[in-house]
Amino acid sequence: MGEILIRRDERSRVNGLSVRNVEADSAAGRSALHLIQAVTSSLVDYLHVPVDSTVTDATELLIDRDDAHLDRELDAVLATLVIGLRMLSEEYPGDLVVEEATVGVEV
Repeated sequence: MGEILIRRDERSRVNGLSVRNVEADSAAGRSALHLIQAVTSSLVDYLHVPVDSTVTDATELLIDRDDAHLDRELDAVLATLVIGLRMLSEEYPGDLVVEEATVGVEV
């Protein structure tokens, strides 16, 4: 089963995601990967926001949220990503799970 972990900061803004075991040969995996690729391209090409990625046992994407002037645009694009991924996980519950976690919060 493919897993996508949406990472949020202390203000509940999406700032990254981890993609693990998402297979491009399944409808759910292919759709999720295309959606992630489209959003990443929009962030980089249209909004000029750096998106770092690493590939190990999981693909990690980290979105640069340093430009406060782009908060609304980033929130809109990334909310669309989360909604789309949630819709896919509901459509293909045995193939894809989407979870969220808040990272970097100190108590």
